[in-house]
Amino acid sequence: MHCHLAMETSVHSLLKRTAAAWLRSQGYLAAACEVRSPIARWVLDVAGWRDAWHDSATGERIRLDQPETAIIECKCSRADFLRDSRRFDALLTLRRRYEGIRRSIEEHRIKALEPQLRRSGSSLFAELEEWDFASSALPAYQRTLRKLEQIDQRLHGQTKFFHIARYALADALYLATPAGLLTQRELPSGWGLLECDPIASEGFTVRVEAQAMTSRPVHRHRLLRNIAIAACTGAARRGAIIVETDFDSDFAPERL
Repeated sequence: MHCHLAMETSVHSLLKRTAAAWLRSQGYLAAACEVRSPIARWVLDVAGWRDAWHDSATGERIRLDQPETAIIECKCSRADFLRDSRRFDALLTLRRRYEGIRRSIEEHRIKALEPQLRRSGSSLFAELEEWDFASSALPAYQRTLRKLEQIDQRLHGQTKFFHIARYALADALYLATPAGLLTQRELPSGWGLLECDPIASEGFTVRVEAQAMTSRPVHRHRLLRNIAIAACTGAARRGAIIVETDFDSDFAPERL
């Protein structure tokens, strides 16, 4: 796979196709390009849905407790990504400062003062237990979250990145770019980073893991429906008909 093509539109198209293939390799049985967002008029570059994952060690298909969805947005240039380069670095520095404050409050105050926010049983190891930090009643923590939200609005408020993460429209969010285009500190809050790798057979290297989110069931179901529509539309354009499915027979989306 070669990312540095002559025309940016060609790069973007290649990134989208590779992103869809990458999702399928990760067990997303339903994956398509140009998918309508669950709640807005946006068109997502790539989206996927899965109810199981493939264990490469055993070859088994492991059923998930609940379906998972993913959204991938593809960016081919920094100009395509940055909205205001003059203030971008200063805002990133400010966000990094408040991210440090947030982590400090979570580790040293919330865990000590609000033990009821610990999700017991989420891990075999106590140090890896999940916490519902967002439900904290500490004023300093809520002020810090509001400040981070304000910074993200200034950084990405006019983009899909901020709103997709804010409303948790999928369980995993990724930006897909040519290698070296973005650094970790430049990523929108909640997003992971995939880089195209012409050497790796899978096409992408996961540089930054996506933050785990919990999408609403209705958003998962709408996204699955929209993936199916996008896949059928794409097949019709190519003069093909998709007939193969591999969904569990007991999957029954709730009424939207």
